[in-house]
Amino acid sequence: MPDFHLNYVPTFTLLQKETLAAMEERLLQASHRIPIGVVIPALYSDLASNAMANIIQELSQMDFIARVYISLDRADKDDFYRAKEIVAPLENKACLLWNDNPQVQAVTKKIDDLLPLGPRGKGRAVWTALGYILTKAEVAVLAFHDADILTYDRHFLVRLLYAVVQLRYQFAKGFYARYGDRLFGRVVRLFYFPFVRSLREILGNLDFLEYMADFRYPLAGEFAMFTSIAREMQFPSDWGIEVGILSEIYRLVRVPRICQVELTNRYDHKHQQLGTKDKPGLQTMVADIARTFFAQLSSQGIVLSREFFRTLKLTYLRHAREVVGVYEAFAEMHELEKYDLHNELTAVETFAHALDMAFDDFHQYPFGSPFIPDWRRIEVAIEGIMEELTEALDDVQ
Repeated sequence: MPDFHLNYVPTFTLLQKETLAAMEERLLQASHRIPIGVVIPALYSDLASNAMANIIQELSQMDFIARVYISLDRADKDDFYRAKEIVAPLENKACLLWNDNPQVQAVTKKIDDLLPLGPRGKGRAVWTALGYILTKAEVAVLAFHDADILTYDRHFLVRLLYAVVQLRYQFAKGFYARYGDRLFGRVVRLFYFPFVRSLREILGNLDFLEYMADFRYPLAGEFAMFTSIAREMQFPSDWGIEVGILSEIYRLVRVPRICQVELTNRYDHKHQQLGTKDKPGLQTMVADIARTFFAQLSSQGIVLSREFFRTLKLTYLRHAREVVGVYEAFAEMHELEKYDLHNELTAVETFAHALDMAFDDFHQYPFGSPFIPDWRRIEVAIEGIMEELTEALDDVQ
């Protein structure tokens, strides 16, 4: 999607004549001075998938990657030993972190008793890996991505890391288009964009909202940064993690030192169901994202009354229904015959209901999504705890 539009956040789109081989060579040279690691949070089912088999194969051939930290969550001992076989092609690069190791659970409970960590989820898996990485001090730059990417290749990481390692941006966020025989990415298309537009319409010109509105795929799980930033980052333990991380980067880094990079022409991964209140899915994800936004806005002195929430829901519904019409035209232009207007509008109505859930939760728990304490505070609060965690994770390596 090559263009030269100047976004608020510096943006690097794909050009057809990019010299990726030359970029990779420069990245390899720089990696001798700036060691690079990759963090992948994963359930065992993700790790055992065909998508992850391809990711491991690609990573094993990337000489510019020093370490691959796979944070294995909700796995028993048998799963862990099977996982070790799966990651074996990575050889010395592989670092499999078993979060359900009883010793690890004992250490995290010690932390949780003093500084509540929130429910387990993707955020907790990333947080555990960061504690280990910061203690080991093996790498200077980290790239993060999910374990279910179906369209993964080596250029994916080259572009993401180049912006940090070579161009020296402090933080790089990946973006891409998600489509196949239909448009995917319902949460970002039908919730995030009209939701943030609604917030800007109601609250006016806030720098934070301008920043959050500028990302082309804000819910992407792919980003890269210097490890020095990770020590001071807080983020939610739930599905608000991507919004929470962008918010933290806004707090810690000047916007001109943040960028977004188009990673690939087309991206695909595991697709979630809409879900219900009792069955997690996209509805739960939307509620977590909205609650994270409410906490961030409140922390900046903005009063969020029930009248505000009522106005926000109605404004969101108006904008969301408008964008459905735009995406219908987009699908027709590109002959995506499986575009389903009814399903798109059903998703919008489901997401509006998720806003009700987020409103209720926010009033009951005014701090919003539980944020995991940053490692800088934890290491001060409990002396030697990071070393304890690292030893527990290493004991079964």
